Amino acid sequence: MKDSIRFLLLSALLLGFSLTTFSQYEKQNIKFSPLSLVDDVSFPAIQAGYEKSLSERFSIYNEAGIRYRRSFLENADTSFINGFGFRIKSEVRYYMPKSFGYEEIKTVLNGLYLAANVFYKRDSHNSSISYHPGEDSLLVKNDDFAVRKNIFGVNLLIGLQKKLVNHFCFDIYFGLGYRIRFINDSHLEFDPKIDRLIKPAGYDIKAMMKDVDVKKGISYSPSVTMGLRLGYRF
Repeated sequence: MKDSIRFLLLSALLLGFSLTTFSQYEKQNIKFSPLSLVDDVSFPAIQAGYEKSLSERFSIYNEAGIRYRRSFLENADTSFINGFGFRIKSEVRYYMPKSFGYEEIKTVLNGLYLAANVFYKRDSHNSSISYHPGEDSLLVKNDDFAVRKNIFGVNLLIGLQKKLVNHFCFDIYFGLGYRIRFINDSHLEFDPKIDRLIKPAGYDIKAMMKDVDVKKGISYSPSVTMGLRLGYRF
């Protein structure tokens, strides 16, 4: 009987020691993306994610966001469709090892990392353009129409995640990749084969967005991503 009690006590001590050792690093992370709230180039979204450590170096991160208001860059005076949008991404990360002298310091969800992700975005909104009908016409016509986009892509990223105070941390990143856009327009009278889109002189984000909106069908483009996340580790 005494041997059984001693065995149970020893097992409990060993289990407690192992749990303490295992939990000395936070292995999960929930994050919020404040810049997505003002992402009017794509669409403003409430966006959050969850990261889980797979080992001392690898983790997986999943994120989702949903549009919560109309972009300030949308100026179409029509309502063919109700504005709607969401985006999701899944990412695998590798945290770079840190060393001090000859001793390697363990890194769990902290420090410089390399990552690769896949993403999908759905965007439905109303748009408006001005154009010259025909190649030589000086007549100006306005065209209101609806746009539905499905976008798939991949990115390679480099980022830095660091602890702030207590369990809070920040995550900044930059990445390059490629995207495929499937665009379906409705109520569009503009014909890119014969009509001329009126564009402002110089660089204009709104004009670039409208130029994409009228490209019905499949199109391809580079992907550039960057951002900041605030997280809580546990």
